[in-house]
Amino acid sequence: MKDVRLRVLLILPNLYVGGTQEAVRTLAKYLASDHCRPVVCSLFDGGPLWDDLVGQGTQVEVLSLPRHRFLAFPWFVADMVHNWRMLAKVIAEHQINIVQTYLLGIEHFLVLALARTMGVPVVILNFRNEKFLPFRHGGRLKNQIHLLGYRLARRWASDYVAVSAETKEAMVRLLGLSEEKVTVVCNGVDVDRYPRPIDRDRVRHRLGFNSDAKLLITVGTLKTQKGHRYLIEAAIGVVQQYPNTHFLFVGDGTLRPELQAQTNALGLSDKIHFLGNRRDVSELLTASDLFVLPSLWEGMSMALLEAMAAAKPIVATAVSGTGQVMIHKETGILVPPGDAAELARAIVELLSDPARARDMGEAARRRVEANFSMEKQTAEYLALYSHLLQEELEGCRD
Repeated sequence: MKDVRLRVLLILPNLYVGGTQEAVRTLAKYLASDHCRPVVCSLFDGGPLWDDLVGQGTQVEVLSLPRHRFLAFPWFVADMVHNWRMLAKVIAEHQINIVQTYLLGIEHFLVLALARTMGVPVVILNFRNEKFLPFRHGGRLKNQIHLLGYRLARRWASDYVAVSAETKEAMVRLLGLSEEKVTVVCNGVDVDRYPRPIDRDRVRHRLGFNSDAKLLITVGTLKTQKGHRYLIEAAIGVVQQYPNTHFLFVGDGTLRPELQAQTNALGLSDKIHFLGNRRDVSELLTASDLFVLPSLWEGMSMALLEAMAAAKPIVATAVSGTGQVMIHKETGILVPPGDAAELARAIVELLSDPARARDMGEAARRRVEANFSMEKQTAEYLALYSHLLQEELEGCRD
């Protein structure tokens, strides 16, 4: 096949601060080369990552498309027609030959149909965790509609990407896909964003903590999936043994009022600090003693990989993807999800042995460098893009 330049459109709903958005930003940065030109497209909203993307030289399209629910059918159809035209303009303008989607719901099907209509050779649907259906509470009918849509769309999608082996298993089981149709490409982290050493005391003093404080950090959207309420419960036992311990909750979300109320009710308001969305996460990680991931489910947590890149010892729940990244008792400690008592026990175990915790952090950094670097992820994506594009183009010639 003649060497064809890869023109990749990465589509996601918004450019807010989040693990998927950071994964897209970093992938776009590393894909850019003479052979590959990535474009990031946000369908519904802009967000603070726009500046980061533009600053690193990535082309960005923010469509701010209208969005009505399926039940408002006339307006929903009008939205789809409008969205179709706007996306078609982006695809034509940038001469896209590869489309890859993230975190979309019914828009997946819009993109699939549009890309095929416009002759885009390769369309890839990216799934971030094993609970990828958009409605988890009271939405059984909607989930069934989405499952049917994904199954009907199998003949249009070139490939599906899962971020972990567990996510792939769920996709194969729920969508009826063949093993060959789903490619596992693990998340990668930009290790260079976590240089060492850093002035820990400066960062701590900026936050109002002294050098002797035990700082534990968790990073994630404040939603049910991330399991923050179990970490708050665990904090009671930790603080009893280590009164100078503080928990940094980085991220925001709909559960913030509820979690703050739980914190106040347990008398932990001076120990648990809700920092909201931050742009200095790398510094906060480096200044902390321990990273905690209390999630109830994941695909492959970007926050976990970033903490490991920052050489932090980890306490995490044994959920999808996490066991693929961590090595229990070597890079940290894995505990059952939803178990506050085990979470507290593991945290105390590492706080009581700083030398062992430091060794785990160093092992975590080495593991990320060897297995979950952006260089490795980018190479896997470029190989997948080239392979799929070659198959499609040769198929067209046949």
